[in-house]
Amino acid sequence: MGYLEIVFPQWQGAGTCSTLEEGALHAQQAAGLESAQRVALAAEPATARMDGVDHLEALLAQQQSCWRLLQQRQPERILTCGGDCGVEVAPLAYLNHRLQGRLNVVWLDAHGDLNTPASSPSGHFHGMPLRLLMGEGLSRMLPLVQTPLAPEQLILAGQRDLDVAEREWIDAKRLRLFGVEAMAENPGCVAAALNPAWPCYIHLDLDVLDPASHPWVCCPTPGGLALETLRQVIDAIVERVALAGAGVTECTAGRVEDAATAGALLRRLRSRLA
Repeated sequence: MGYLEIVFPQWQGAGTCSTLEEGALHAQQAAGLESAQRVALAAEPATARMDGVDHLEALLAQQQSCWRLLQQRQPERILTCGGDCGVEVAPLAYLNHRLQGRLNVVWLDAHGDLNTPASSPSGHFHGMPLRLLMGEGLSRMLPLVQTPLAPEQLILAGQRDLDVAEREWIDAKRLRLFGVEAMAENPGCVAAALNPAWPCYIHLDLDVLDPASHPWVCCPTPGGLALETLRQVIDAIVERVALAGAGVTECTAGRVEDAATAGALLRRLRSRLA
């Protein structure tokens, strides 16, 4: 199967932000993803922290469920509608292994998502998936990451709320980071930094946008991208390289109308994947 759409309305990675489940379903509806495969959520877990992570058992069960779906379908291209940012682990790990590490990854997000359970100030898994995808972090989920992301595969874009440990990791690994101002001045700057021989996966946490453009997120962060700039950044990427996958995450819209921006971005990405 060449292309797979997944709706993964996981919220447990964001602590108590359960509105992410409804938001993901509203984003699915706004985008018209009627044929998407839905990853079922585990029964609501206790909030007790295990191994430094809240709701760990539910998160593990849900990632395994998503992983089994991917192994059954064997897609070449994936569109994921989340849910918290933790939904990216199984799809991105699957694609990176399939492509043997020859994959550009653009992480559009107000946050780094580069913590480990030991460094996380919150215990929320949505602040950890990228570090896990790079081969470090939650030991019980690491077996999914058969081919960790290398620093040269990754571009951070829009991060403006980083923890101290994340900044240290970014410096230590010499990760490339394009700020909001750089993208506003030149929306093609991210695309120009990609390896032109590799396809790309775009992770899009909607909090990369300024809250004035889209306030329906768990962690609204001032100083974000304008919606038109984000569109231009995405368009420049898909004009330079093929798109292997994308994920749109962290929508908390309580009504389908409020998920219009998420839906439009999903459709924009779908047009390059389906």
